[in-house]
Amino acid sequence: MKYLALLILMLFVSASDDRLLIHRLIVQPSSSLTIDGATNVNRFQCAIARYAGNDTLVLHEGVPNTRPVFVKGSVGLDASSFDCGLALMTSDFLKTINANKYPSIVIDFISFERTPQYEGGGEEFKGILKISIGGVTRLFEVDCAIETSPSGIIHLTGSKDFTFKDFGMTPPTRALGFVKAKETLNVNFKLQLLLDTN
Repeated sequence: MKYLALLILMLFVSASDDRLLIHRLIVQPSSSLTIDGATNVNRFQCAIARYAGNDTLVLHEGVPNTRPVFVKGSVGLDASSFDCGLALMTSDFLKTINANKYPSIVIDFISFERTPQYEGGGEEFKGILKISIGGVTRLFEVDCAIETSPSGIIHLTGSKDFTFKDFGMTPPTRALGFVKAKETLNVNFKLQLLLDTN
């Protein structure tokens, strides 16, 4: 609730306020999302290897005593693009996340604990994110990192453990129940961003 109140506060701050800085971060096609898990017999990884949207993140910072917040923070990914390496496993995973009914995986950035500097070396910080899978949205605090390459591409990464149960899903099974996915999963996003200087 406090994050919603913070966002509302930022929306009422005048864009003409000299203290307010706006960062526009354009999501690049090389961005990706992976979900790692395990069954009782092996490990698996399901990945969206490339981003096909046209989202831009808009981060506001500069208001005293408030965290930098996103006034536009959603990144949508095509759920049907998940590939788990094996056709049967991919099919089971897409059924589990109900990809036919909910075709988008959405990462919605809410705020960062501090403003990134975008100065080459890696920066680590906490971020508040909402993740939406299978029609269910959950709010998480996520470990994030930013590193800027010499070409100017900003690499924003984050990792968070969650469970099938967090999103109201049942772990998939196969071979009459002898092979069953474990409850815990790890989601990793790797966003490639370009800072809009216009």
